[in-house]
Amino acid sequence: MVICLIALPILLVLSIFSAKYRSLANESIKCAVNKITFRPCDRTLEQKLKKIVFGTILKYNEKAAFSVMKNFEALSVLFGVLMVLSVIGTGIGLYNFYAYGNCNGPATNAFCIFNPETYSSGIEIFGFRFFETVHTPEEVKPINLGDVPSLGDQNAPIQIIEVGCFTCPYTKAAEPLVKELLEKHGGRINFSFKYFPLPNHAYSFEAAASAECAREQGKFWEYKEKLFEHQAECTQSPSKEELYTNFFLIANSLGLGKEQFRQCVETGKYNAVVEAHKRDAVSAGIYGTPTFYVNGTVLVAPKTLEEFESAFK
Repeated sequence: MVICLIALPILLVLSIFSAKYRSLANESIKCAVNKITFRPCDRTLEQKLKKIVFGTILKYNEKAAFSVMKNFEALSVLFGVLMVLSVIGTGIGLYNFYAYGNCNGPATNAFCIFNPETYSSGIEIFGFRFFETVHTPEEVKPINLGDVPSLGDQNAPIQIIEVGCFTCPYTKAAEPLVKELLEKHGGRINFSFKYFPLPNHAYSFEAAASAECAREQGKFWEYKEKLFEHQAECTQSPSKEELYTNFFLIANSLGLGKEQFRQCVETGKYNAVVEAHKRDAVSAGIYGTPTFYVNGTVLVAPKTLEEFESAFK
């Protein structure tokens, strides 16, 4: 009787909120145990569930109600298979999230409900957000810097690392503040940029990989600025072909070698580099972009120059 296995999680949840389902939940537990241990189940539960299902559907459509009753066993098997597939899929998603920081696996822009980004954590239903996680900068750990684009003297007294996403509107919004900071204190700053492509921002991974292609030709910082200028065109591209065309137009405007850049982007030459950056950010517990490390002090999406200066004065 597959129906008891399907009904078990549903009845357990319902029994929490209503006492009338608790007896059914207990019967479902007994039946599930019998089923798993290859013992016969009491058919009473099946009849009760059939009655509930039949009565509920009958209120809306008599023909559908009798059709469901006629094919009850087949539908039970179908839903049982779907439940098993859902459990397997959830398991794979959890493994991918642990291994790659995204439940859909490496090098992907697909949405993941476990995504660590604060700005869109949780689930939105009819305009209300549920299960939203609240984080604080204090819980963010030091990050492995590795081989990243850097500006300024490596031994400068002010060491700043920005962890950002090229298609994140918050990272873009911080750009004027970053420019103001570098103009005022540039001679005292070593500024580095580390990629954190967030999966619910369209084409974030591709944009980061293309920036590495520009870095290959010594134009990372110029390309970075142009990517933010053209963020809307890139994120709204209906296909990767059009996205790449936008990348190529930016590269051409900066005088990058056309064929070298094109091959670099289309072959995903630096996908592994971007994936490594992403893993470092997830391991550090970074929960939103942009996140800045200012001489070790963590600032998440700072709004003023004073916030930066307070971290190194």
